[in-house]
Amino acid sequence: MIAVLLVTALFVVISVYFYFRAEMLQRELLVLKRESANIQKENKNLSKSMALLASSHEDFAKSRLSLLGTNTSENKDIELIIPLINNYAAIFRECLTGKGKMQPMIKKCFDNHDPDAFKAFMKTIIKTDSKLQRLWGSNNLAGFVSLAESLLIKFSKEK
Repeated sequence: MIAVLLVTALFVVISVYFYFRAEMLQRELLVLKRESANIQKENKNLSKSMALLASSHEDFAKSRLSLLGTNTSENKDIELIIPLINNYAAIFRECLTGKGKMQPMIKKCFDNHDPDAFKAFMKTIIKTDSKLQRLWGSNNLAGFVSLAESLLIKFSKEK
């Protein structure tokens, strides 16, 4: 009889312990869910901000390109960077998703413009300058932004 009471008491104590432990874990889970929801809201706002930033950079780059003058008789190389600058925001957003996305996205943008444009861009622009080759090789967002800026600066100096 005493053994049955001891086993029952032990079972009750263990049950009470696990009940309070489960309650504590449930409270922690609710706190973590709230934090997760707040982080997702912040990430969404940051993503929107980055998209706006990409669009404004694209507008700025396009205006700088138009200042250079797209007259092909002056400088044929300027025509080669037009697909890069016109798709600046799309490439920027793609680069945000991860490293290694810059080159395939730029190639896709050039192929949409003209299938041979990418080959000409690589041959004429990238292969002639070691600094541009390093930026191209970085294959990330920072490399893309620097590449676009370097190309715009390069052609503004040549003009």
